[in-house]
Amino acid sequence: MADAYPYALCVEGQWDPKTPKIKNKLTIYFQSKKSDGGEDCLVDGDDTDGRKATVRFKDEEVRQRVLQKNSHELKIGQQTFKMTARLPPSEASRPDESTSSASKPSSEPIQHSVDLEITKRKAEPCSVQQPSTLDLKKPRLLGELKTEVQKEDEPIEEEEETTCRQAVIENIQNVSQDFLGMLVENVLKASTAESKDFSLEVIPESNCAVVTFSSNEGLQNFTMLGSGNTIMKKKNMTVRLLEMTSQVKAEGLPPGTSSEILSLYFERFGEEDHVVMFENEQSAIITFKDPKDACKVINVQHNLKKQPFRVLPYYETLQTALYGKNRPCLRLPEELTENIDPNLWDHLNKSQKSLDVITQAMSTSFCKLDLSSPAVSITPLPCLLQQGGQTRKLIQTWRENTSTVFSASMSNLKSFELHIQKDAWSEIEPEIKKAVAVAPVTLVPKVHQGEMAVVGLKEDVTRIETVLKDIVETVTKRIQREKGSVTEEIDMSPSIHKIVFCDDVKQKICDTFPELEIKYLAHNQKLTLYGLKTEVLEIKNKILEDFLSLIRKPVELHQSVLDFLQNKDLEELSTAFFLTKRINVALEVKDERAVLIGKKDMALKDGEEILKKQLGYLSFDVEDAGVLRRSDWQDLVSNIKNTESRVTIQTTVNQVLISGFVPFIKDAEKQLRDFVQEKSCIEKSLKAHKTVIMFIQDHQTQDWFEEVKGKVNVQFKDENILVSGPRFHVSHYVPMFEKLLTSTHHCIMKIAKPGAKKFFKEKESMYVPLAKANMGCLVQLIDEDDHHSPVKSVIKHVYQCITPDGVEITVNKADMCTFQADAVVSASNEALVLDGGLSKALSKADANLQDACNQYVTKRKVTVGDAIVLDAGGHLRCKHVIFALAPQYSTAKHQEAVGLLKKTVKKSLNRADQENCQSVAIPAIGSGAFHFPPDLCTDTIVKSIKEFCDFVGDGVLRTIHLVDNNDVTVQAFEAAVKKIYGVNAVGLGATGGSSSSQQQSQASSSQSLVHSTASSQGASKSVQTKEGLTISLMETNIEDTTMDVVVNTLSSDLNLGVGAVSSAILKAAGPQLQVLLNQQATAPANIGAVIVTVGANLKNKEVFHAVAPHWNQGQGNEQKVLENIIDECLNQAEQRQWKSIVFSAIGTGNLGFPKPLVICSMLESALKFSSKRSTKNVQEVAFALHPKDTQTIQVFTDEFNKKFMIQATPANNPTQQKTPGPFSKVTSKSGIYETKVGGVTLQVLCGDITAEKTDVIVNSTSKEFTLKSGVSKAILDKAGPNVEAECQQLGSQPNHGLIMTQAGNLLCKKIIHIAAQSSAVHIIKQVKRALEKCAKRKFTSISFPAIGTGQAGLSPGQVADCMMDAVVEMVGQNPQSPLKLIRIVIFQAPMLNDFYKSMSNREYTVIQQKETIYSKIKTYVSSVKLFLTGSWEKEIKQHGCKDIVIEGIKVDPACFSICGPTQTAVDKTKAFLEEFISKDQASQKITDTTILSFSDKDQQRIRDMQIALDVSIRLEYKAQKDSESSPGEATLIVEGLPRDVLIAFKDIQDMLKSAKDEEIMKKYIEHASELVEWQYEQGGQYKTFDQRINFELEKALDSGAADVKISFQGQDYQIKLPEGPAVSTTGVNQMNIRRIDKLKATESIPQHWGAMNPTQLFAIFALKAGDSEYNDVLGSFQATCANFNVLKIERIQNPGIWRNYQNNKSVMEQKNGHQNNEKRLFHGTNEQTMSHINQRGFNRSYAGKNAAAFGNGTYFALNAIYSANPTYSVPNAQGHKHMYLCRVLTGDYTQGQAGMIDPPPKTPPTADLYDTVVDRPAAPTIFVVFRDDNAYPEYLITFK
Repeated sequence: MADAYPYALCVEGQWDPKTPKIKNKLTIYFQSKKSDGGEDCLVDGDDTDGRKATVRFKDEEVRQRVLQKNSHELKIGQQTFKMTARLPPSEASRPDESTSSASKPSSEPIQHSVDLEITKRKAEPCSVQQPSTLDLKKPRLLGELKTEVQKEDEPIEEEEETTCRQAVIENIQNVSQDFLGMLVENVLKASTAESKDFSLEVIPESNCAVVTFSSNEGLQNFTMLGSGNTIMKKKNMTVRLLEMTSQVKAEGLPPGTSSEILSLYFERFGEEDHVVMFENEQSAIITFKDPKDACKVINVQHNLKKQPFRVLPYYETLQTALYGKNRPCLRLPEELTENIDPNLWDHLNKSQKSLDVITQAMSTSFCKLDLSSPAVSITPLPCLLQQGGQTRKLIQTWRENTSTVFSASMSNLKSFELHIQKDAWSEIEPEIKKAVAVAPVTLVPKVHQGEMAVVGLKEDVTRIETVLKDIVETVTKRIQREKGSVTEEIDMSPSIHKIVFCDDVKQKICDTFPELEIKYLAHNQKLTLYGLKTEVLEIKNKILEDFLSLIRKPVELHQSVLDFLQNKDLEELSTAFFLTKRINVALEVKDERAVLIGKKDMALKDGEEILKKQLGYLSFDVEDAGVLRRSDWQDLVSNIKNTESRVTIQTTVNQVLISGFVPFIKDAEKQLRDFVQEKSCIEKSLKAHKTVIMFIQDHQTQDWFEEVKGKVNVQFKDENILVSGPRFHVSHYVPMFEKLLTSTHHCIMKIAKPGAKKFFKEKESMYVPLAKANMGCLVQLIDEDDHHSPVKSVIKHVYQCITPDGVEITVNKADMCTFQADAVVSASNEALVLDGGLSKALSKADANLQDACNQYVTKRKVTVGDAIVLDAGGHLRCKHVIFALAPQYSTAKHQEAVGLLKKTVKKSLNRADQENCQSVAIPAIGSGAFHFPPDLCTDTIVKSIKEFCDFVGDGVLRTIHLVDNNDVTVQAFEAAVKKIYGVNAVGLGATGGSSSSQQQSQASSSQSLVHSTASSQGASKSVQTKEGLTISLMETNIEDTTMDVVVNTLSSDLNLGVGAVSSAILKAAGPQLQVLLNQQATAPANIGAVIVTVGANLKNKEVFHAVAPHWNQGQGNEQKVLENIIDECLNQAEQRQWKSIVFSAIGTGNLGFPKPLVICSMLESALKFSSKRSTKNVQEVAFALHPKDTQTIQVFTDEFNKKFMIQATPANNPTQQKTPGPFSKVTSKSGIYETKVGGVTLQVLCGDITAEKTDVIVNSTSKEFTLKSGVSKAILDKAGPNVEAECQQLGSQPNHGLIMTQAGNLLCKKIIHIAAQSSAVHIIKQVKRALEKCAKRKFTSISFPAIGTGQAGLSPGQVADCMMDAVVEMVGQNPQSPLKLIRIVIFQAPMLNDFYKSMSNREYTVIQQKETIYSKIKTYVSSVKLFLTGSWEKEIKQHGCKDIVIEGIKVDPACFSICGPTQTAVDKTKAFLEEFISKDQASQKITDTTILSFSDKDQQRIRDMQIALDVSIRLEYKAQKDSESSPGEATLIVEGLPRDVLIAFKDIQDMLKSAKDEEIMKKYIEHASELVEWQYEQGGQYKTFDQRINFELEKALDSGAADVKISFQGQDYQIKLPEGPAVSTTGVNQMNIRRIDKLKATESIPQHWGAMNPTQLFAIFALKAGDSEYNDVLGSFQATCANFNVLKIERIQNPGIWRNYQNNKSVMEQKNGHQNNEKRLFHGTNEQTMSHINQRGFNRSYAGKNAAAFGNGTYFALNAIYSANPTYSVPNAQGHKHMYLCRVLTGDYTQGQAGMIDPPPKTPPTADLYDTVVDRPAAPTIFVVFRDDNAYPEYLITFK
């Protein structure tokens, strides 16, 4: 060890040589700073002289510092000894070599030396107990020596104890820990028990172990004795002290910890040198500049980022930290398996060279290889655990590194395979072995697989690879050729052979393979190839490639031409048509398809032109199918077939087809057509009025019968003359009948006389023969509609079904030209030439169709599969005609044709849906000229319909009619519908059909439903006539309507900017509307004219501009002109086949027409139009009233109700009427309004819709479904981003403003998103769609927001009405719907009242009629004089009480059809009829003012009388000229047949008598109700009997009757007079009654108070929310307390306090001389004083309890907000507050002051005091009352 301390000094001192442990003391001194050394040193004692010692240092610099110190002193005990230090004599004797000698370490050996280094252990004190003896030859640490010396020479305190008690055993050679423990114990066996206490930590990777002792003695003994231990010497183990470290290791650091953070963290413990991070282990090594700092860090608990981590001492010499007992154990990684190619594996087992290469490459990876199989096992070696500080990292990366090294080493090897044919193996194998004999490679033969693998090092294998492949290829080719040639055949027609081998193809093959033989055998159409197999196969493949590369061009030929080609030699045709003309093209016909085959497109194009020129077909229709069954026809056809093979003839039921060579088919077609023309029988139809037909049949027989007899057959059928027979004769006689028709004169005459029709029927047998005899005319009485001669549609309904989407599908046999539907579909060609089949028939019915098609084709290009829409007109009964461009069918293009047919059907349906068509009629598109088989055609159409309905869902189209007039096609349609939709359909009868359009309407979508309230565009009322016309009143802006036609009114200058209605329409339509109007009328229009334009930007399709007159007070014909305008608009809408028309209140604005006159005229015109029209295109007539024009709305509504008797008057209560609404009684519970609609519960409430738990929640959003505001934002935010993404996806697809998505995070199952618009119609439609979608999906509950009240801008009331109407419609149409609960969730509380009102308006409730002004007569005397009280009175007063004539029901005219030989005869017949009917007319007048008092019931009786008796009754009124207050003269004029007039006259006289009696009784009843009021108790409150019962009770009481029987609320009651009770005759019900004398009412309690028991001193009655009394109190409270929630309002009834209050009020009024003494004020209180106030009133003794700033009285506030202060309205435990609304006698008041106990006098010193005092007399808000009975607590309000 002396070698480690080479620099020596000789030290001498005067200490006692016997001083113990002097060596230790010297060591401590020279290691301390006192000696200027301060470094580690070694002290050797001098045995010859105890006062000398040698001190050795490691560093020359340290020795020099010690030498340079002037003096050295050693303190031993209490003595201090001086010391001298000098160089050793050997170095001192050679001063010139001192430097060199000093640099050489001493070579003097020191026995038993052990390297000891200072270290420090975590959590162990750095102190060591030394033994009592000291061996100066052993090196000692400074700390050890210091400790020993201190024990002996206490107290020595110069140095801090810094030694550690740890030693390192090195070279432990993998011995176990137990062995090491026993070894240490053996070394210490002679030591004390304390020194034997140690712990052992084995560090296998460093091949060492650390022993930690609990005492310094143990450490010293072990270090001294260990090296001499026999076992340790034997195992070459060494012992050294563990050095004092300045490094620590931090483990378990938080993720993301950086070295900078650690530096900052450990800076608190001392100055750190540097930090090394190990991020993958989440650890770091921190090096301190002072080892003491490292010792301090170890003994502290550490946390970083609130995560604890541990700090361990780290030793550079050990390359590890010390863990103590918790040291982690290192294990070898698991073995690794690498799969290698079996060939490579085989090579490694055979080639030591390659194996050595691999082994050498793997030698650095601490592993061994197991090559027993291709799955090579790589096992780690134990030495991996002994790699020192790198061991842990090597273990972690061993598998990855080893695999990488192994793969890299294997890449040095290479393997490839030679493919050897089995028959060549025996020759090739020796050649290969010979070639690789000198190469270090391995051959792996695989005979059965025909392969041989060559494996070796990459450079060796690469060098011989090419050589071996050349050997295999050479030998193989030689063997193949030696085995001989092969023969191959290719099937090929002669024409194809010529095409393939054109362009010298054969020569090119011979040049390439000279030995190859090629032959073509024409007789069996085979091409033969002979030669080597490879050559043959190559050429065969090339020929086949050329054959497959030939271009095959399909040629569209008619099916008849294809049939012709099937029987011809196509090779001959190909040669004749093409090859002889040097056109390399061949013709094939396969699968009913013609194909041209060639190499070049130009050749194919030329070939197609030649083919189409040479081949063709001609056809013609056969009207008489019987011709084709004649034998001479069959002979003619056979003769043509036998003599001419270049044509073929085909016949169907009504068509002849000739196909073949073009020059020859023309001759054949002429022969056949001439035969058919000559032999056919035809039928011609001539149409006329049925009276004309009958006249010719019966009265002009002599003009035609003998002429046609035996030549043609003539039938007279309804409105037709049918002439049938041979074509020649029919063509000759039809002009004769046409001449008869034109020479006959006919007219229709109407006689509008009451009873005329009845009179003629009675006298018909006399007058008809008379007209025939005298004038030669035929007279018939006909219905008014018969003269229109409508085209009737013969329809046979065959089948009907309803799809799951609610679309109706019907199958009908009918003529499409007369079929009624919104749209009719017809097949057409691409040129839109309507020259055959259905399209031709449609063009005949509408002459403008072909022109419209021509215009369309010039503007747009159309292709097969498209569908175009054109407007219909003429005699067609549809709005639109849709031409479907159908494909031609051929079996060769089956899939393509079916696909195109589906496409055109779907496009047709889509076009109909886009045009808002509700019904469409579809024929068998594709059959007939397009050659689709009927079954395939109908099946494809029905499948397309199903696919369309499934895709569109809830579309506009609701009815699809499948129509054809062919029985076979109709049956195919029926079978297809049953096949696709199942057989659960409705059969519509198989025996026959109806012949009227009315029956068809039962299957069409144009049916209307009868509604009590209209279901579209805000209509408030609607009815349906018996003919099916819907008449509606609507409260909406005329410009917002969506009817087909809107009627506008304007002046003759045609300026749309004048007038409210016209300006509104112009603004919405845009300026283009004025331009269109000017184009239609170039000059000012006449009054009454109607001009038609399109709707421009309006939602209406057309606008009827009517020039209306000004009202001239009835002096002119203005009313007639107005009626004509309405009639003209209705008739034009019908003629133009529109479905709906809307009028404004025409003339009621600036034109000045009386409102009742206008509505009556409109309704009469609509009813007349409904009953008289022949067609039924118009389905709805609407009248739009501006929502703000309340006066017009009221008048129109009243007249509408009266006209259609919507409100009937019950007999037992003439002042009330019952309106049966769709809702049950609306109830309120917990803030939810609830009612029942059928089987559905409807709830309206305030709340958050996103919290709803119903099956479906509805979101009101934008048309893009992405609105992020209002309710939509709340729903989308809570539902989550997935729902938002789904909305965007579905919104980009076709939809109808409604989509359904998943619920996302909401509590429902689905969300329905509705695109809200500012249209009431849209809201009704979308709400209904949402409800229907829920019902379809079987959902049972749904929640709506208030749709349209946000960005759409609709009013809450309008939205509420629309949503309620939608619910009513849906429930009415789907009574068995699974939907059971509908909730409307309102976010804004004020809207709730609007929805409640809308619900209430639909209850089945009793509505009070308004009393007329004449019913308010106050005295009985005035009731004797009768004034106008009937409904006729309203019309007279609205007319200004001027002269007026009110017509009765319009007479149903007698309509006569007259036909005669001349116009003169017809005119005489007309005069004759008018004369004899007019002679038998009578008239009677009845003048009586009482007529004006006729009730609605009486007037209805008069209307019924006119109908029943066929009389006319009109009212003439003449006003009193001298008195406006007196009624004028009223006269009823009855006209008709005498006997009928007499009966009517008598009935009216009886009605007058009854009316007078009723009027007198009415005055008595009214007078009685003004004097007395009888009341009944119900629900704890008294209610008033109606006036009639009131009169009966008073009359019975006046007569002294003990009791009286009345009928009340549907039951009979017996009432005991005068105090009751009233007991029902069944004894079940009993009511208390009371009588109130109104003359004494001021003396009693308020009449509106509820009933109280006579013994009750006070009572509390809760007011019902919504009642007027409740609303009055609530309004007063919320005037200043709008933010508070009122829980309930109660009425306080205390008769005693009330009477006192009223008495005080009377006294105060008398005292003050005025009546302005009472105010309604508020008073807040607490719950404890409420009962006291209710029973005894207010008590001013409590003054000052809350505040008394203005006097010691009771305080009241003008504003509720003041009393709501918690100081006054004290909350209870539930937070509820209480406040009274009081009646307070404030009287005269003045300024109040604190301390007042009474008000001050008005004029001191008088006793006339003020009544109250206030806070500010000018504008008081606080009143102080000093008398308790001057305030009455009327209402108690509970709120929070």
